[in-house]
Amino acid sequence: MDQDFEVNKSSECSRLPLMNLTLEEDASIYLLDNGISTTMLTVLFTILAVGIPGNLAFLFVVARVPYMRTTTNVYLATLAVADLMFLISSIVQYNFYFTHPVRSHLATASFVGCVGAFFPQYVTYFASISMVSLVTHERYNAICKPFLNHGQQGGTRLKQSLKLVVGSWLVAVGLAGLVMARYAKLFKTCAIWPDEKPYYDLPVQLGYCVAVSHWGLIVGHVLESIVFIVAMITNAIMYTLIIINLNTRVRRKREQNPVTPSSVHTQQALHIRNQVARMLIANGAVFFLCQTPFIALSLGILVENLLGVPPDVTYRKLVFALTVCHVFVFLNSAVNPIIYNVTSHHYRQAFVEAFSRSNNKNDHKIDCNQNAVKQSHYVALAVR
Repeated sequence: MDQDFEVNKSSECSRLPLMNLTLEEDASIYLLDNGISTTMLTVLFTILAVGIPGNLAFLFVVARVPYMRTTTNVYLATLAVADLMFLISSIVQYNFYFTHPVRSHLATASFVGCVGAFFPQYVTYFASISMVSLVTHERYNAICKPFLNHGQQGGTRLKQSLKLVVGSWLVAVGLAGLVMARYAKLFKTCAIWPDEKPYYDLPVQLGYCVAVSHWGLIVGHVLESIVFIVAMITNAIMYTLIIINLNTRVRRKREQNPVTPSSVHTQQALHIRNQVARMLIANGAVFFLCQTPFIALSLGILVENLLGVPPDVTYRKLVFALTVCHVFVFLNSAVNPIIYNVTSHHYRQAFVEAFSRSNNKNDHKIDCNQNAVKQSHYVALAVR
């Protein structure tokens, strides 16, 4: 066979293990269909075109509008940074992957290495879980324990939130480093393709980022999954308590005394606070829903590995599902600013103000006075 001669002839392949793919049913699973590749790249770049401007716009709004500089938005801004990092690092990997005719990590690993290909994504993954959880906890304290931080200055709370953000990134880096035991080794092999179309001129050398050991594979899967599951359960409990508390307050509000002028501002601020809480619950729910299919598949791969199922058999069964799950993970990093605007009038108003401010000095003074009033009400009562 001509390709056998090519493999034997290659000095590089002579030192690598051979992968016998002469049967078409074995070889076809490693091919990337042009239609699927084109569709995936179109979808991913469309998400990228929405996600990068959207997250940058949110960061601009937080920086531009004074009353948006709250503890909650410190966490959301950090989440936007993590999403931007994930989108940019992922599109590099996906672009290498889907522009080659064969499923292989070799192109990406040759450019940035196996750790370089996966480490940024996992740092942002763990950082995103932390930010979503911190936002939920902050809202839980504001709604369910309103007197917990009563009397603290806004600057003090912001400093505390910044310390938590820095700590979360450090923990994310540490956890991502441990997960890299699942990907850190580049396994190279030489494929023997069928001697027929469409296998002519396919790359002979393939490479895959694999675990450094069997325990490295287990640690990577378990750590990735357990952090997510614990965070999802914890957030679900806090979401439930927040919803119960908000519903209780709605019933109490119906029994209140007639509205006085001084209580109008308080009720408006409470309405905004409750609206923001509901928005953040929606945001967290979307985050966990988008990530769950990928985590479920990760656990499935781990179970099959522990049961002794050959990796190539598992790969054949799950390769399409993994591709679809990656789309949901990618989409999750782009939709947050959309959720903010769809679910919260408060955030829509901030976006409008940030992008439509007048340069007129008089208008600017009016805006400043209005922002000062808003900030006094929103920060004190609504968005601690």
